[in-house]
Amino acid sequence: MKEAYYFSHDSNARHDPKITAMRGVYGSEGYGWYWILVEMMRESNGYKLDMRSKYAYYAFASQMQCDSEMAHKFIQDCITEFDLFAADATHFWSTSLLRRMQERERKSEKARKSAEARWGKKSAPDKESSESTEKDECELDANAYADESKNDALKESKVKESKRNKNDLKDMYSDEFESFWNEYPKKIGKKDCYKTWQKIIKAGERPETIIQCAINYRVQCLQLKTESQFIKHPKSFLNEDRYKDYLEGGSAVGYQQSQPFNGGQAASSKHDANGQAQAGQDSWSFTDSGSNQQNRIGAEGDSERSTGAGSKYDMFVRR
Repeated sequence: MKEAYYFSHDSNARHDPKITAMRGVYGSEGYGWYWILVEMMRESNGYKLDMRSKYAYYAFASQMQCDSEMAHKFIQDCITEFDLFAADATHFWSTSLLRRMQERERKSEKARKSAEARWGKKSAPDKESSESTEKDECELDANAYADESKNDALKESKVKESKRNKNDLKDMYSDEFESFWNEYPKKIGKKDCYKTWQKIIKAGERPETIIQCAINYRVQCLQLKTESQFIKHPKSFLNEDRYKDYLEGGSAVGYQQSQPFNGGQAASSKHDANGQAQAGQDSWSFTDSGSNQQNRIGAEGDSERSTGAGSKYDMFVRR
């Protein structure tokens, strides 16, 4: 569809004396022909219609929906009789439309210049403006490169910071606590557990005592086949001295590594069909209540102790 153009149209144009005279001869049909021709002028270069062609009036007649003779007669009457159109040897036009469009173009040009003055633009860029544009583009590229470098440096810094935090977290735990953590049967809430551990150690408890309690509790969980969800959280195990429930008589005396037995072979633990632990030198049984009771089994225990074999963590006072 051809682009449509706007032009003003007075709502009382039908009362104009010239149009009234034309309507008196051609009626409402003539009124329609008049506005068809005005619209065609609006779409033409210079707002004028060329009538030099031999078949020009056939084109007008096609738009007006009449024959070429009627189109020719109506146009000539509008020029010579009703003074609605002006003409020269080649074109005819509407003086009113031409005046309105020239006024519109004048206002449009004024608005354009005002906008250019406001935004500092020029209709034709000169050498200085071109150089300025290139300089701005270079500055933008440099800024973009600098921003990209900063982003890369920031990413690298974050990676290093993350690695450093992990190393710091690893170094924050003492060796004794790591030993306790490795022995305890449930691994959860390590950071909070370590805080409780530090409070207990600061209060005077020996790390070896807590480690042995963790070992005793782990053995009991294995013997009773305690399911994971029922195993105490490490922090709960330490809170309120609950770990002491797993000491002989409420306290531990020592924390020792296992010693070689007969040519460097350490005494190994064996399990019978009922799941009871039997050590090479002693056997320990635990009640369901969690209390830790020591039972001596076998009269040969005294003779075995004389061999020098001991458990992995032999803390208890031998009588």
